[in-house]
Amino acid sequence: MALTLLRGIRTQTLLRANVGLFGTTQRLPLAHLTTRVESVQTTEPKTVPKSIQQATKEAAEQKMQGFEAVIGIETHVQLSTITKAFCSCPYDYGSQPNSTVCPTCMGHPGTLPVLNTKVVECAVKVALALNCEISMTSKFDRKQYFYPDLPKGYQISQFDIPIAEKGYLDLDLPVEFGGGHRRFGITRVHMEEDAGKLLHSESGNYSQVDLNRAGVPLLEIVPEPDMRTGIEAAEYGAEMQRLVRYLGVGNGNMQEGSLRCDVNVSVRPIGQSEFGTKVEIKNMNSFNEISRAIDYEISRQIRLHKESQADEIVQETRLWDESSQKTFTMRKKEGLADYRYFPEPDLPEVVLTSEYVDEIRNSLPELPEAKRRRYENMGLSMQDVIFLANDDNIKYLPTIRSNSSSIGLGKPSCRDISLAR
Repeated sequence: MALTLLRGIRTQTLLRANVGLFGTTQRLPLAHLTTRVESVQTTEPKTVPKSIQQATKEAAEQKMQGFEAVIGIETHVQLSTITKAFCSCPYDYGSQPNSTVCPTCMGHPGTLPVLNTKVVECAVKVALALNCEISMTSKFDRKQYFYPDLPKGYQISQFDIPIAEKGYLDLDLPVEFGGGHRRFGITRVHMEEDAGKLLHSESGNYSQVDLNRAGVPLLEIVPEPDMRTGIEAAEYGAEMQRLVRYLGVGNGNMQEGSLRCDVNVSVRPIGQSEFGTKVEIKNMNSFNEISRAIDYEISRQIRLHKESQADEIVQETRLWDESSQKTFTMRKKEGLADYRYFPEPDLPEVVLTSEYVDEIRNSLPELPEAKRRRYENMGLSMQDVIFLANDDNIKYLPTIRSNSSSIGLGKPSCRDISLAR
């Protein structure tokens, strides 16, 4: 009853104020103000609940307490070529195990690899989109390691002379996470082949090997350790997915393994120049999982620092378990010396020409960052800008049907825009 009466008082007050703009005002009789209403008015107003994103951000900041995280993401992009990287076998996700293989991708003795030129074209596209310096002459190397799904006993990759390096990626953080523009450096982009896949039995007593994926072309993109929060890392991965889809070099589906992100996390006291011990995290199938896995790993390392157990942070690979929301040790991380890189003797150098690079540069579509800036210059809000740029099917906005100048409205929103697909 008191709340209903209070609402009536506020409504009459508002009406009285509106009348005052054009004529005389009327005073509200004091009889309407009862003691019960006064008791309601003296209660403190309810606080507006925080969003989940804002609460997560504040909780992560509170846990830092004198420490900062250093984060990097190694992104593997599976290229949508018709055939594999070094043989003529096709690759179709979901095919019957070992149905798209040949002696070359199975690593039989005496077979020789032949480079798929479409792989080079895709690599140059991604490198240009990431503002990298293109290596006009690069080479392949053998990365030696043993794993049951690696039939040759080595992986054809690029080591000391990758196809591109020294680039950067620009992105905008979502408004609900505080917004803001970020630029993350790109260390290198290099070409390599994928390994096969192990199919583990339900009992765990044995595993089967599917070599359909062996030899599928990959691009590995290694950024500078410029990220400091799980949110930034997740948005970096999402922007990389958008970039791949805009360029048409891959579908970027994480659930199919077409886009894989391995996260490296270390923690150090604020002001310290040396990096802490790096831990790699795998087994994340979404960008939300990436953010949560990083936040947990940061909290774990900070806790060990505060408990004077920093020596327990070792260079290792850990797996993210979604059910328990924790990371677990998988294996100790191998160093570069363990891979015993040496030049691939069966493949010649990759030599590019300026005309070839310029032709690819001129064929690039409008990229997400350029589209966001264009929408921003049109007067759209940042929330609408990010929403529209996330959809690579929206090519341009030809007309803006906004009568803001005649009715006194502010900036146009995405509802005022005619979308062309």
